[in-house]
Amino acid sequence: MDFRELQYVVTVAECQNITQAARKLYISQPSLSYSLGQIEKEVGVKLFDRSHQPLTLTEAGRIYVRTAQSILREKTDMKNRIADLKEGASGDVTLGIPSGRAGYMLPPIMNAFRKKYPESEVFLQEAGTEQLMELLKSHKVSFIICPWPAEDQPFQIRKELIYEEEIPLFAGPGAFRDNQYADKEKRMVDLKKISMMPFISIKRRHLIHRMVDSIFQEAGINPNLYMEVDSSYDAVLLASCGLGYTFAPARTKLILGSQAASFCYRYTPEMPCYSIYVMALEGHYLNKAERCFIDLMKQHFSPR
Repeated sequence: MDFRELQYVVTVAECQNITQAARKLYISQPSLSYSLGQIEKEVGVKLFDRSHQPLTLTEAGRIYVRTAQSILREKTDMKNRIADLKEGASGDVTLGIPSGRAGYMLPPIMNAFRKKYPESEVFLQEAGTEQLMELLKSHKVSFIICPWPAEDQPFQIRKELIYEEEIPLFAGPGAFRDNQYADKEKRMVDLKKISMMPFISIKRRHLIHRMVDSIFQEAGINPNLYMEVDSSYDAVLLASCGLGYTFAPARTKLILGSQAASFCYRYTPEMPCYSIYVMALEGHYLNKAERCFIDLMKQHFSPR
């Protein structure tokens, strides 16, 4: 049994459908079906229950997939370690990152990375934070870059802090009356005094939603929800038009251009922050190119 056969079974298990798995593997559906039959003949048991759609693993199939995933991981680690011993090593970088954050964090470092590793390829998976954790857990990416609270760590990972990012309040210029400020000179509003103003929320599946819930709980108020959107950038643009107020990561200021400061407000002397981490599975080997990529990111975004 070779590595290709291991990958066939793992991919079918992930897709739960032979046709979809064949597309992903760039082979024909009949060829994949035949290969699966030969693998099952060799091991002497059925790995998939074909009486159900989507396909489900048998108990033997679960054992096979778990072992195959471990072997394929060890193969990747071995290749990376050996490649790193060569002169001029050029390993590939496989990472996951939220889509909005990718456009903010990757452009400042890519030219420097290309100069150091001109032959390396960067494979990018963009997704929400929870989905990124699943991609990491299933070894679809080598590392991910995103915020994640320590209390929610769902499995053994190692984390390195890249930087802390404040969460300002965004609203249109002149959105608040003088008596709604706690300190007008510092542009700090009193959340209790703006609680009845329209609030633009970001959907629950995003970590920012949970952090904003904590901000409201600490202030002891229930916001007057006006609308819910799926993007921090959308929320900021809507708030800047005078439709209400919102909270979003500081990076979203870029969308507002040179006048961004006039749309940003404080609401507490000590502003809550995102902690932006690079996270990898405990024990997973990162090649030299991946380490260089991470180090460049930390150098650019860490406070000087």
